[in-house]
Amino acid sequence: MAIKTENLAIVLTDMAGYTEATVQQSRVEIEQLLATHNRILLPIVRRFKGRHVKSIGDALLLVFRSPTDAMLCAMAMQDALYEYNRSAPKEKQIHMRVGASLGEVRVARGDIFGEPVNMTSRICGVTPADEIYFSEALYMAMNKAEVPCQEVGWRELKGIPQAVRIYHIPRFAVPRLVPNVMAAEDVTDLVYPYGGAHLSGMEESSTVGAGVRRFGRGFGSFFGKRPVKLGLALVVLVPIALFAARQAGLRTKIERPPPRAEPAETAPAPTPATVADEAPKTVDRPLPPSSSTANLAPLPKPVPPPPKTVMKPPAPPPPIEPVKPQYASITEAKKAYRAKQLTKYEYKRTVKRIEAQMDQEIDQAKRDYKARKLTKAEYKQRVKEIEKQYE
Repeated sequence: MAIKTENLAIVLTDMAGYTEATVQQSRVEIEQLLATHNRILLPIVRRFKGRHVKSIGDALLLVFRSPTDAMLCAMAMQDALYEYNRSAPKEKQIHMRVGASLGEVRVARGDIFGEPVNMTSRICGVTPADEIYFSEALYMAMNKAEVPCQEVGWRELKGIPQAVRIYHIPRFAVPRLVPNVMAAEDVTDLVYPYGGAHLSGMEESSTVGAGVRRFGRGFGSFFGKRPVKLGLALVVLVPIALFAARQAGLRTKIERPPPRAEPAETAPAPTPATVADEAPKTVDRPLPPSSSTANLAPLPKPVPPPPKTVMKPPAPPPPIEPVKPQYASITEAKKAYRAKQLTKYEYKRTVKRIEAQMDQEIDQAKRDYKARKLTKAEYKQRVKEIEKQYE
């Protein structure tokens, strides 16, 4: 029996702190945590053309035919968890590490085996929480213009005979060819460490997308094997055709020339008796065309005076809303919310803004530490000061 092999990009995810959470939580809470984990990540895997091979507790083993899609999917999964953690309580937050590699694996009964799988597992083991590490083989095969990356260095991995050069995707680095999906006005409220790629393709789950899928399933027997595409084409093209027809009708009305004025009726010629009885009158007769009058333009019609406009009194200016004070810490915002100085919506937005600012300063401290601008003790002290300042 021939062994089936494929050259695939392997991605392994691992939930940080899962072992400690299983000790402190009940079975129902652990099951809910894993269900939330899969509900957030698995749709993103399918969106980036990945295949879920199997789940090993809290870990997901994924394969991709495209190394670039594998890295974009890893970035989107980290951004989706980042967005979830911003609104989730601390005990329910999910922090994940991602390791990846590339190589030829054996495929049997829906599972994969081989040295690239073992290497991916070892790389995931040395990856910090909320980070993405991958091997040099994957780095050489992927499109580096779409995925920003930096070298971590050579690492000795258990079970691997030679040292492996490892790369990572830095947080809050903008890809060169993949634009950030956030608008400029949302940057202060929604800051994603890997560019927000998890938001692309969300139209598939919208109301319009669901209606298109229902339309396609209802008429699938009449229109062949691809009813969803046909329904989507109808939904998109019909409004465009109606809009074009309406614009054509308006253009025709605008370009139609005004009606020509009818010539005034001429009075009947007087009879000889009438002329004899009445006093002699002068009759205006049209002048024969000549060289001096033939080229004269007709006199313009008198223009009626414009209608009188009634001046209305100016509307009163809208009331000026009081400016909400800015809060520098979560404790201050919570006190203001309890004192009913903030609504629940304003309180949540304020907390998200404070947490985003705190994460940015912690990441800056981590970058300074990696660049050897800070010692380990100074780095820990700065992180404690930042957390104390904002919490």
